[in-house]
Amino acid sequence: MTTVLESPLHPAAPTAHGATAAVRVLLADGHHLFRSGLGALLDRESDLAVVAESPTAEEAAAEAARTRPTVAVLDPDLPGPGGPATAALIRDRAPATALLLLTTQARTADLQRAVADGVAGVLLKDVPPAALIAAVRELARGGRVYDPRLVVDAVRGDASPLTPREVTVLGHVADGSTIHEVAAALSLSPGTVRNYVSAAIAKTRARNRCDAIRIARERGWL
Repeated sequence: MTTVLESPLHPAAPTAHGATAAVRVLLADGHHLFRSGLGALLDRESDLAVVAESPTAEEAAAEAARTRPTVAVLDPDLPGPGGPATAALIRDRAPATALLLLTTQARTADLQRAVADGVAGVLLKDVPPAALIAAVRELARGGRVYDPRLVVDAVRGDASPLTPREVTVLGHVADGSTIHEVAAALSLSPGTVRNYVSAAIAKTRARNRCDAIRIARERGWL
């Protein structure tokens, strides 16, 4: 597994005719200023070319099909179906495009989900500009790049103390269901559901159910 801060900042390799083949980049982010700034950063590199910018998942997929980028740099919180679904849309439209997610949260679950979904890179948005450029080039060469902070958490391990049933119950509560609604949905008694919630609170060392949901989500358990 390659981490971006360990990757050399090599430019693209020359073609057989001596010219450098530009890496075609698609940028998809809902924030115009961030997207424009990132585009300006990448366009300054002679071997990188931003061929399209998109503010939504659907537009990103359409632009990927039209421009066939080498690398697509995506915000997993794009307006639309969400990170994994957006990645799947682009893979369907442009299978040869390498996907790089830029996220704002350092969660082990992001890395694990990205690997499972075939995403070639996951970086935090505070990555240094030179490291981001190196990552785009690495993906263009067929490599994989993950933020070292995510890799450390994944290697160290952050196993969930929750049972599958506790996760299911907590998930329903997180979605806004009442104890009685969860009980009806899972064919359990309200008392049993309360016991599962209490167990989840104790295992996550939370103050209450809302705090348990927050902790579970931050650690990738929910």
